[in-house]
Amino acid sequence: MAFTDKSIAALKPKAARYEVWEGKSGLGIRVGTSGKKTWIAMYRHEGIQKRLKLGVYPKVMLAKARLEHAQAKDLLDQGTDPNTKTKQAKAAERNAETVAQLTGEYLERHARKKKKSADQDQRTIDREIIPVLGKKKAKAITRRDIMLLLDDIEERGSPVMRNRTASLLSKVFRFGLDRGIVDASPAVGIERLEENARERLLSPTELRSFWSGLDTADMDRRTALALKFTLLTGQRRGEVAGTVANEIDQDALWWIPGERTKNGRTNVVPLPALAMRTVKEADMLRTPKPPARPNRKDRAVFDPKPSPWLFASRIGKKPLEPAALTRALNRNRDSLGVGDATIHDLRRTFATVHGELGTPPEILKALLNHTPTEITEKVYNLAVNLEPRRKAMFAWCSWLETVLAGPSDADKMLLDAIVRLQASKKK
Repeated sequence: MAFTDKSIAALKPKAARYEVWEGKSGLGIRVGTSGKKTWIAMYRHEGIQKRLKLGVYPKVMLAKARLEHAQAKDLLDQGTDPNTKTKQAKAAERNAETVAQLTGEYLERHARKKKKSADQDQRTIDREIIPVLGKKKAKAITRRDIMLLLDDIEERGSPVMRNRTASLLSKVFRFGLDRGIVDASPAVGIERLEENARERLLSPTELRSFWSGLDTADMDRRTALALKFTLLTGQRRGEVAGTVANEIDQDALWWIPGERTKNGRTNVVPLPALAMRTVKEADMLRTPKPPARPNRKDRAVFDPKPSPWLFASRIGKKPLEPAALTRALNRNRDSLGVGDATIHDLRRTFATVHGELGTPPEILKALLNHTPTEITEKVYNLAVNLEPRRKAMFAWCSWLETVLAGPSDADKMLLDAIVRLQASKKK
Protein backbone atom coordinates (compact mmCIF):
# COMPACT_ATOMS: atom_id res chain seq x y z
CA MET A 1 0.00 0.00 0.00
CA ALA A 2 1.06 3.61 -0.56
CA PHE A 3 1.17 5.50 2.70
CA THR A 4 -0.88 8.66 3.20
CA ASP A 5 -1.27 10.79 6.30
CA LYS A 6 -4.90 9.68 6.49
CA SER A 7 -4.05 5.94 6.26
CA ILE A 8 -1.37 6.21 8.95
CA ALA A 9 -3.72 8.06 11.30
CA ALA A 10 -6.37 5.37 10.72
CA LEU A 11 -4.17 2.47 11.91
CA LYS A 12 -5.58 1.03 15.13
CA PRO A 13 -3.89 -1.13 17.80
CA LYS A 14 -4.59 -4.87 17.87
CA ALA A 15 -4.14 -7.66 20.39
CA ALA A 16 -0.57 -8.13 19.13
CA ARG A 17 1.96 -5.72 17.67
CA TYR A 18 1.93 -5.56 13.87
CA GLU A 19 3.75 -3.84 10.97
CA VAL A 20 2.55 -2.26 7.75
CA TRP A 21 4.91 -1.73 4.80
CA GLU A 22 4.83 0.65 1.87
CA GLY A 23 5.21 -1.84 -0.94
CA LYS A 24 8.79 -2.99 -1.35
CA SER A 25 10.35 0.38 -0.54
CA GLY A 26 11.61 -0.79 2.83
CA LEU A 27 9.65 1.91 4.68
CA GLY A 28 7.18 0.64 7.25
CA ILE A 29 5.37 1.53 10.45
CA ARG A 30 5.01 -0.61 13.56
CA VAL A 31 1.81 -0.32 15.62
CA GLY A 32 2.07 -1.44 19.24
CA THR A 33 -0.72 -2.79 21.43
CA SER A 34 -0.85 0.59 23.17
CA GLY A 35 -1.36 2.37 19.85
CA LYS A 36 2.19 3.73 19.66
CA LYS A 37 3.31 4.02 16.02
CA THR A 38 7.01 3.81 15.16
CA TRP A 39 8.49 4.39 11.71
CA ILE A 40 10.92 1.64 10.68
CA ALA A 41 13.10 0.89 7.66
CA MET A 42 14.22 -2.54 6.43
CA TYR A 43 17.55 -2.79 4.61
CA ARG A 44 20.54 -5.04 3.96
CA HIS A 45 24.13 -4.17 4.79
CA GLU A 46 26.99 -6.54 3.97
CA GLY A 47 24.47 -9.30 3.36
CA ILE A 48 22.75 -8.94 6.73
CA GLN A 49 19.14 -7.82 6.99
CA LYS A 50 18.66 -5.02 9.52
CA ARG A 51 16.05 -2.59 10.81
CA LEU A 52 16.31 1.11 11.58
CA LYS A 53 13.95 3.20 13.69
CA LEU A 54 13.08 6.52 12.05
CA GLY A 55 10.98 8.12 14.81
CA VAL A 56 7.56 8.00 16.42
CA TYR A 57 4.36 9.15 14.72
CA PRO A 58 2.89 11.84 14.90
CA LYS A 59 6.03 13.62 16.11
CA VAL A 60 7.59 12.38 12.87
CA MET A 61 5.00 12.76 10.13
CA LEU A 62 4.99 10.87 6.83
CA ALA A 63 7.00 13.45 4.88
CA LYS A 64 9.71 13.51 7.56
CA ALA A 65 9.80 9.69 7.70
CA ARG A 66 10.29 9.51 3.94
CA LEU A 67 13.12 12.04 4.18
CA GLU A 68 14.81 10.04 6.95
CA HIS A 69 14.39 6.88 4.86
CA ALA A 70 15.93 8.55 1.80
CA GLN A 71 18.90 9.74 3.87
CA ALA A 72 19.40 6.20 5.19
CA LYS A 73 19.47 4.91 1.61
CA ASP A 74 22.09 7.52 0.69
CA LEU A 75 24.28 6.27 3.55
CA LEU A 76 23.88 2.69 2.29
CA ASP A 77 24.92 3.77 -1.21
CA GLN A 78 28.09 5.20 0.38
CA GLY A 79 28.76 1.89 2.16
CA THR A 80 27.77 3.17 5.61
CA ASP A 81 25.39 1.30 7.91
CA PRO A 82 22.60 3.79 8.87
CA ASN A 83 22.34 2.16 12.31
CA THR A 84 26.01 2.92 12.96
CA LYS A 85 25.43 6.55 12.07
CA THR A 86 22.40 6.68 14.39
CA LYS A 87 24.34 5.13 17.28
CA GLN A 88 27.16 7.64 16.76
CA ALA A 89 24.67 10.52 16.82
CA LYS A 90 23.07 9.21 20.04
CA ALA A 91 26.48 8.77 21.65
CA ALA A 92 27.41 12.31 20.66
CA GLU A 93 24.19 13.55 22.22
CA ARG A 94 24.86 11.63 25.47
CA ASN A 95 28.38 12.98 25.65
CA ALA A 96 27.49 16.55 24.66
CA GLU A 97 28.72 19.17 27.10
CA THR A 98 26.37 20.52 29.71
CA VAL A 99 26.14 24.22 30.49
CA ALA A 100 28.23 23.53 33.62
CA GLN A 101 30.97 21.99 31.45
CA LEU A 102 30.74 24.83 28.92
CA THR A 103 31.07 27.52 31.59
CA GLY A 104 33.95 25.60 33.19
CA GLU A 105 35.82 25.51 29.89
CA TYR A 106 35.03 29.18 29.29
CA LEU A 107 36.54 30.11 32.66
CA GLU A 108 39.63 27.94 32.20
CA ARG A 109 40.47 28.66 28.59
CA HIS A 110 39.22 32.22 28.19
CA ALA A 111 38.29 34.21 31.29
CA ARG A 112 41.22 33.18 33.51
CA LYS A 113 43.69 33.95 30.72
CA LYS A 114 42.21 37.11 29.22
CA LYS A 115 39.94 38.86 31.75
CA LYS A 116 40.65 40.71 34.97
CA SER A 117 37.03 40.12 35.96
CA ALA A 118 37.32 36.31 35.85
CA ASP A 119 36.48 36.00 39.54
CA GLN A 120 33.29 38.02 39.03
CA ASP A 121 32.40 35.80 36.06
CA GLN A 122 32.90 32.77 38.29
CA ARG A 123 30.59 34.16 40.99
CA THR A 124 27.88 35.07 38.48
CA ILE A 125 28.11 31.62 36.90
CA ASP A 126 27.94 29.87 40.28
CA ARG A 127 25.10 31.99 41.66
CA GLU A 128 22.92 32.79 38.65
CA ILE A 129 23.56 30.30 35.83
CA ILE A 130 24.55 26.89 37.21
CA PRO A 131 21.59 26.43 39.62
CA VAL A 132 19.13 26.93 36.76
CA LEU A 133 20.87 25.69 33.58
CA GLY A 134 23.93 23.79 34.79
CA LYS A 135 22.72 20.23 34.17
CA LYS A 136 21.17 20.92 30.76
CA LYS A 137 22.98 20.19 27.51
CA ALA A 138 24.49 23.38 26.13
CA LYS A 139 23.22 22.54 22.64
CA ALA A 140 19.67 22.17 23.96
CA ILE A 141 19.49 25.61 25.59
CA THR A 142 16.92 27.81 23.91
CA ARG A 143 16.42 31.54 23.97
CA ARG A 144 13.30 30.89 26.07
CA ASP A 145 15.44 29.15 28.72
CA ILE A 146 17.70 32.19 28.93
CA MET A 147 14.86 34.72 29.02
CA LEU A 148 13.16 32.86 31.90
CA LEU A 149 16.44 32.91 33.83
CA LEU A 150 16.87 36.64 33.20
CA ASP A 151 13.23 37.36 34.07
CA ASP A 152 13.70 35.72 37.48
CA ILE A 153 16.71 37.94 38.19
CA GLU A 154 14.79 41.02 37.07
CA GLU A 155 11.74 40.14 39.19
CA ARG A 156 13.81 40.01 42.36
CA GLY A 157 14.72 43.66 41.74
CA SER A 158 18.20 43.24 40.23
CA PRO A 159 18.20 44.83 36.74
CA VAL A 160 21.97 45.39 36.83
CA MET A 161 22.68 41.73 37.64
CA ARG A 162 20.16 40.73 34.99
CA ASN A 163 22.09 42.73 32.38
CA ARG A 164 25.49 41.42 33.57
CA THR A 165 24.21 37.85 33.40
CA ALA A 166 22.85 38.41 29.88
CA SER A 167 26.23 39.78 28.74
CA LEU A 168 28.09 36.88 30.34
CA LEU A 169 25.79 34.29 28.74
CA SER A 170 26.38 35.93 25.37
CA LYS A 171 30.16 35.61 25.85
CA VAL A 172 29.92 32.02 27.11
CA PHE A 173 27.82 30.84 24.17
CA ARG A 174 29.96 32.76 21.67
CA PHE A 175 32.96 30.93 23.16
CA GLY A 176 31.02 27.65 22.85
CA LEU A 177 30.25 28.43 19.20
CA ASP A 178 33.93 29.08 18.45
CA ARG A 179 34.88 25.81 20.18
CA GLY A 180 32.24 23.76 18.36
CA ILE A 181 30.35 22.99 21.57
CA VAL A 182 27.13 24.60 20.30
CA ASP A 183 25.88 25.16 16.77
CA ALA A 184 24.32 28.56 17.47
CA SER A 185 24.15 31.02 20.35
CA PRO A 186 20.72 31.47 21.99
CA ALA A 187 22.00 34.57 23.81
CA VAL A 188 22.69 36.85 20.84
CA GLY A 189 21.18 40.34 20.85
CA ILE A 190 19.28 40.19 24.12
CA GLU A 191 17.90 43.63 24.94
CA ARG A 192 19.37 45.26 28.04
CA LEU A 193 17.22 46.84 30.73
CA GLU A 194 17.60 50.48 31.70
CA GLU A 195 19.74 50.63 34.83
CA ASN A 196 18.36 53.62 36.67
CA ALA A 197 19.67 53.57 40.20
CA ARG A 198 16.90 52.58 42.58
CA GLU A 199 16.69 54.69 45.72
CA ARG A 200 13.68 53.21 47.51
CA LEU A 201 13.66 53.27 51.31
CA LEU A 202 11.08 51.80 53.65
CA SER A 203 9.34 54.42 55.76
CA PRO A 204 8.92 53.95 59.55
CA THR A 205 5.27 53.00 58.95
CA GLU A 206 6.32 50.40 56.37
CA LEU A 207 8.96 49.00 58.73
CA ARG A 208 6.35 48.52 61.47
CA SER A 209 3.86 46.97 59.04
CA PHE A 210 6.52 44.71 57.55
CA TRP A 211 7.77 43.48 60.92
CA SER A 212 4.37 42.80 62.49
CA GLY A 213 2.90 41.50 59.23
CA LEU A 214 5.51 38.76 59.02
CA ASP A 215 4.01 37.18 62.15
CA THR A 216 0.73 36.46 60.35
CA ALA A 217 1.77 36.41 56.69
CA ASP A 218 0.94 33.55 54.34
CA MET A 219 4.40 31.96 54.41
CA ASP A 220 6.40 29.38 56.33
CA ARG A 221 7.64 30.73 59.66
CA ARG A 222 11.27 30.07 58.68
CA THR A 223 10.82 32.24 55.60
CA ALA A 224 9.31 35.02 57.73
CA LEU A 225 12.25 34.82 60.16
CA ALA A 226 14.72 34.91 57.27
CA LEU A 227 13.08 38.13 55.99
CA LYS A 228 13.33 39.65 59.49
CA PHE A 229 16.98 38.60 59.67
CA THR A 230 17.61 40.26 56.30
CA LEU A 231 16.36 43.58 57.66
CA LEU A 232 18.21 43.17 60.96
CA THR A 233 21.60 42.36 59.42
CA GLY A 234 21.50 44.20 56.09
CA GLN A 235 22.97 41.19 54.32
CA ARG A 236 22.10 39.90 50.86
CA ARG A 237 19.22 37.46 50.51
CA GLY A 238 21.47 34.60 49.37
CA GLU A 239 23.75 35.04 52.36
CA VAL A 240 20.76 35.02 54.73
CA ALA A 241 18.93 32.10 53.08
CA GLY A 242 22.05 29.93 53.15
CA THR A 243 23.03 30.66 56.77
CA VAL A 244 24.59 27.63 58.42
CA ALA A 245 23.69 27.50 62.12
CA ASN A 246 27.30 27.09 63.27
CA GLU A 247 28.32 30.30 61.45
CA ILE A 248 26.91 32.13 64.50
CA ASP A 249 29.26 31.71 67.45
CA GLN A 250 28.77 31.95 71.20
CA ASP A 251 29.79 35.61 71.15
CA ALA A 252 26.79 36.47 68.95
CA LEU A 253 28.96 37.00 65.89
CA TRP A 254 27.82 35.81 62.47
CA TRP A 255 30.85 34.73 60.44
CA ILE A 256 29.86 34.50 56.77
CA PRO A 257 32.52 32.51 54.87
CA GLY A 258 33.95 33.88 51.64
CA GLU A 259 32.53 31.05 49.55
CA ARG A 260 29.04 32.34 50.37
CA THR A 261 29.59 36.09 49.86
CA LYS A 262 29.27 38.07 46.65
CA ASN A 263 32.85 39.34 46.68
CA GLY A 264 34.40 36.15 48.01
CA ARG A 265 35.54 37.82 51.25
CA THR A 266 34.65 36.56 54.72
CA ASN A 267 32.39 38.94 56.62
CA VAL A 268 31.50 39.20 60.31
CA VAL A 269 28.26 40.76 61.56
CA PRO A 270 27.70 41.31 65.32
CA LEU A 271 24.17 40.32 66.35
CA PRO A 272 22.50 42.43 69.08
CA ALA A 273 19.70 41.04 71.24
CA LEU A 274 16.92 41.73 68.73
CA ALA A 275 18.78 39.77 66.05
CA MET A 276 19.64 36.94 68.45
CA ARG A 277 15.98 36.53 69.39
CA THR A 278 15.27 35.87 65.72
CA VAL A 279 18.19 33.44 65.56
CA LYS A 280 16.97 31.51 68.61
CA GLU A 281 13.46 31.14 67.22
CA ALA A 282 14.83 29.94 63.88
CA ASP A 283 17.14 27.55 65.73
CA MET A 284 14.15 25.92 67.43
CA LEU A 285 12.65 25.22 64.01
CA ARG A 286 15.75 23.44 62.69
CA THR A 287 14.40 20.10 63.90
CA PRO A 288 11.75 19.24 61.30
CA LYS A 289 8.37 17.84 62.23
CA PRO A 290 7.10 14.79 60.32
CA PRO A 291 4.45 15.64 57.70
CA ALA A 292 0.90 15.45 59.05
CA ARG A 293 -0.14 13.17 56.20
CA PRO A 294 3.13 11.84 54.79
CA ASN A 295 3.13 10.40 51.31
CA ARG A 296 5.66 7.80 50.22
CA LYS A 297 8.12 10.41 49.00
CA ASP A 298 7.93 12.39 52.28
CA ARG A 299 8.54 9.25 54.35
CA ALA A 300 11.55 8.36 52.22
CA VAL A 301 13.27 11.72 52.61
CA PHE A 302 12.18 12.76 56.11
CA ASP A 303 15.12 13.11 58.51
CA PRO A 304 14.41 13.86 62.19
CA LYS A 305 17.91 15.25 62.83
CA PRO A 306 18.27 19.05 63.14
CA SER A 307 19.07 20.70 59.84
CA PRO A 308 22.54 22.29 59.60
CA TRP A 309 20.93 25.39 58.09
CA LEU A 310 19.38 28.08 60.26
CA PHE A 311 16.59 28.69 57.76
CA ALA A 312 16.00 25.19 56.45
CA SER A 313 13.56 24.09 53.77
CA ARG A 314 10.39 22.28 54.79
CA ILE A 315 12.01 18.87 55.35
CA GLY A 316 15.43 20.22 56.35
CA LYS A 317 17.42 18.65 53.51
CA LYS A 318 18.60 21.97 52.13
CA PRO A 319 18.47 25.69 52.96
CA LEU A 320 15.77 28.03 51.78
CA GLU A 321 16.24 29.13 48.20
CA PRO A 322 17.07 32.86 47.95
CA ALA A 323 14.27 33.22 45.41
CA ALA A 324 11.81 31.89 48.02
CA LEU A 325 12.31 35.09 50.02
CA THR A 326 11.49 37.22 47.01
CA ARG A 327 8.44 35.14 46.15
CA ALA A 328 7.17 35.32 49.73
CA LEU A 329 7.59 39.10 49.81
CA ASN A 330 5.90 39.54 46.43
CA ARG A 331 3.00 37.29 47.39
CA ASN A 332 2.35 39.16 50.66
CA ARG A 333 2.94 42.78 49.59
CA ASP A 334 -0.53 43.95 50.56
CA SER A 335 -0.61 42.29 53.99
CA LEU A 336 2.95 43.45 54.73
CA GLY A 337 2.18 47.00 53.64
CA VAL A 338 5.45 47.55 51.77
CA GLY A 339 4.16 48.73 48.39
CA ASP A 340 6.72 48.12 45.66
CA ALA A 341 9.67 47.61 48.04
CA THR A 342 12.11 44.80 47.18
CA ILE A 343 14.36 42.72 49.39
CA HIS A 344 17.32 44.86 48.36
CA ASP A 345 15.43 47.91 49.65
CA LEU A 346 15.69 46.38 53.14
CA ARG A 347 19.46 46.45 52.75
CA ARG A 348 19.35 50.03 51.40
CA THR A 349 17.25 51.15 54.38
CA PHE A 350 19.72 49.44 56.74
CA ALA A 351 22.62 51.32 55.10
CA THR A 352 20.81 54.70 55.07
CA VAL A 353 19.88 54.53 58.74
CA HIS A 354 23.47 53.61 59.65
CA GLY A 355 24.60 56.72 57.80
CA GLU A 356 22.09 58.84 59.67
CA LEU A 357 23.23 57.30 62.98
CA GLY A 358 26.80 58.32 62.24
CA THR A 359 28.31 54.93 61.48
CA PRO A 360 31.76 55.62 59.95
CA PRO A 361 31.76 54.91 56.18
CA GLU A 362 34.52 52.32 56.47
CA ILE A 363 32.58 50.42 59.15
CA LEU A 364 29.37 50.52 57.10
CA LYS A 365 31.25 49.24 54.05
CA ALA A 366 32.66 46.45 56.18
CA LEU A 367 29.23 45.49 57.53
CA LEU A 368 27.76 45.48 54.02
CA ASN A 369 30.86 43.61 52.79
CA HIS A 370 31.38 45.96 49.89
CA THR A 371 34.63 45.26 48.08
CA PRO A 372 37.28 47.75 49.34
CA THR A 373 38.89 49.90 46.67
CA GLU A 374 41.75 51.47 48.59
CA ILE A 375 44.65 49.57 50.14
CA THR A 376 44.00 51.21 53.52
CA GLU A 377 40.38 50.02 53.43
CA LYS A 378 41.50 46.47 52.63
CA VAL A 379 43.81 46.47 55.60
CA TYR A 380 41.04 47.94 57.76
CA ASN A 381 38.67 45.16 56.68
CA LEU A 382 41.24 42.46 57.34
CA ALA A 383 41.59 43.74 60.90
CA VAL A 384 37.82 43.00 61.36
CA ASN A 385 37.39 45.82 63.93
CA LEU A 386 34.76 44.06 65.93
CA GLU A 387 34.08 46.78 68.50
CA PRO A 388 33.18 49.51 65.97
CA ARG A 389 30.97 46.97 64.22
CA ARG A 390 29.30 45.99 67.50
CA LYS A 391 28.67 49.63 68.33
CA ALA A 392 27.15 50.31 64.91
CA MET A 393 24.90 47.23 65.02
CA PHE A 394 23.78 48.03 68.59
CA ALA A 395 22.84 51.58 67.51
CA TRP A 396 20.92 50.27 64.48
CA CYS A 397 18.96 47.64 66.42
CA SER A 398 18.20 50.09 69.24
CA TRP A 399 16.82 52.59 66.74
CA LEU A 400 14.84 49.84 64.98
CA GLU A 401 13.31 48.61 68.26
CA THR A 402 12.20 52.15 69.07
CA VAL A 403 10.59 52.53 65.63
CA LEU A 404 8.90 49.13 65.84
CA ALA A 405 7.41 50.05 69.24
CA GLY A 406 5.32 52.78 67.58
CA PRO A 407 5.54 56.33 66.17
CA SER A 408 8.10 58.40 68.03
CA ASP A 409 10.89 60.91 67.53
CA ALA A 410 12.97 58.07 66.08
CA ASP A 411 10.79 58.19 62.95
CA LYS A 412 11.95 61.69 62.07
CA MET A 413 15.50 60.68 61.19
CA LEU A 414 14.41 58.23 58.48
CA LEU A 415 11.61 60.49 57.23
CA ASP A 416 14.10 63.34 56.79
CA ALA A 417 16.39 61.01 54.83
CA ILE A 418 13.50 60.01 52.55
CA VAL A 419 12.62 63.68 51.94
CA ARG A 420 16.24 64.48 51.02
CA LEU A 421 16.30 61.48 48.69
CA GLN A 422 13.12 62.55 46.93
CA ALA A 423 14.39 66.10 46.59
CA SER A 424 17.64 64.90 45.02
CA LYS A 425 15.68 62.90 42.43
CA LYS A 426 13.85 66.02 41.25
CA LYS A 427 17.04 67.95 40.58
